[in-house]
Amino acid sequence: DESDPSRWPTKQNIRMAMRWLVQDCHAGDSLVFHFSGHGSQQPDYNGDEIDGYDETLCPLDFETAGTIVDDEINETIVRNLHHGVRLHAIIDACHSGTALDLPYVWKIGR
Repeated sequence: DESDPSRWPTKQNIRMAMRWLVQDCHAGDSLVFHFSGHGSQQPDYNGDEIDGYDETLCPLDFETAGTIVDDEINETIVRNLHHGVRLHAIIDACHSGTALDLPYVWKIGR
């Protein structure tokens, strides 16, 4: 329902939804995170990006509330996962290739 502000993709609502997604999950659970919208980059604020830029998601109210930085996404929905929980992330946004701030790993022979 578009008239219900609790369903609008604001920064606060997206953050709450990310926390909800990973709470009470257990080994064997399969979670889906989906975001379709605008993405951007900003200068890396903590020195963990090789290219010097953090990737961000731009919620509906990003001009007043700010963006959601890849470090926060990783902290909220990746690092909090228990062993054996699968996360499927579908992000349709510019600069979304590293939006979960995951390391690039490639293993030969797999």
